[in-house]
Amino acid sequence: MISKKLKTDDGSDSSITDGKPLIIAGPCSAESPEQLLSVAQELKSIGKVSYMRAGVWKPRTTPNSFEGYGTEALIWLNQVKQETRIPFATEVANEKHVYEALKFGVDLLWIGARTVSNPFAVQEIASALRGVQIPVLVKNPLSPDLKLWEGAINRLRLAGVKEVGAIHRGFTVWHASPFRNFPMWEVALQLKANNPELRVISDPSHISGDSQYIELLSNRAINLGFDGLMVEVHPNPRLALSDAKQQLTPNQFKDMLCNLFEASNPNAELMTELRAEIDAVDELLVWALSHRMAIATEIAKVKYETGQSIIQPDRWNEVLNRVIGKGHKMGLRADFVKRLFNSIHRESLQTQEAITQNQTKMVKFG
Repeated sequence: MISKKLKTDDGSDSSITDGKPLIIAGPCSAESPEQLLSVAQELKSIGKVSYMRAGVWKPRTTPNSFEGYGTEALIWLNQVKQETRIPFATEVANEKHVYEALKFGVDLLWIGARTVSNPFAVQEIASALRGVQIPVLVKNPLSPDLKLWEGAINRLRLAGVKEVGAIHRGFTVWHASPFRNFPMWEVALQLKANNPELRVISDPSHISGDSQYIELLSNRAINLGFDGLMVEVHPNPRLALSDAKQQLTPNQFKDMLCNLFEASNPNAELMTELRAEIDAVDELLVWALSHRMAIATEIAKVKYETGQSIIQPDRWNEVLNRVIGKGHKMGLRADFVKRLFNSIHRESLQTQEAITQNQTKMVKFG
């Protein structure tokens, strides 16, 4: 069994529980020994980075995409660690990954969103880590399923992993938005509230999907009380083999940390970030309304074919009472919900009436 921690230059152990902001940074993917050494030296000079991150196995959506160099990249990372004395972290998705990473001296592991969404895979990793004392961070699953996220964390705890933390990387949305993944901060904050001892950091790179939003999202995370950040940093993002758009240069990353932790007014950019979130929510609302009207169109066709009335008061009262009740539970005023949904209902009725009139004309004029 492996149970060790890296001694850093000041003689302290590498840990996720030392009370300092947990800052993890590095390239999305380990691409070459030269790339890793360049990033490690830059991060080391900044002085605030707890671990350098680099993916060696990349779970890609599209076949034939760059999927990482695997064990070869672990050898590079180990060599860079020996030269720079900076601890390194990587993602694992199965038992084999765990054993390979431990063999080459990894200092921290994280489990990605796709893997966390599969309890079988998480259990396999937890079993492989039984008796191994190494920090492990758990990203949120793809969907905002708090129980699934907590379940993954508890599987590791039950396996005896003492240093377990969480990474908030946002949640998958089903259409285009300003962000790659929607933040839904409240889910991560609820996880923290349920587990006060748990260190929860945010991954603004994967939430944003675009380097222009990373500092804004990092600022919001720190203001909300997150325990640190995981940020993708590449010596030349434009040439990155994966996630090029969401990686910062070392200088951009250094400036961001200065603004976050040393600037006199860390809230200066908060309004910009909040407005970006509003824009994302507005796009979701427009999508939901469009989808609702599309369904109303299909309902109108069924009503016409079955001879049903367009206006059905009992059904509408049932809908209205249900949404008012749900709104109340979520802190929305009943009169606001009622006015909003009555407006939606009027538009839906107009849509259905237009469909019915069109159907009648088609029958009449054949």
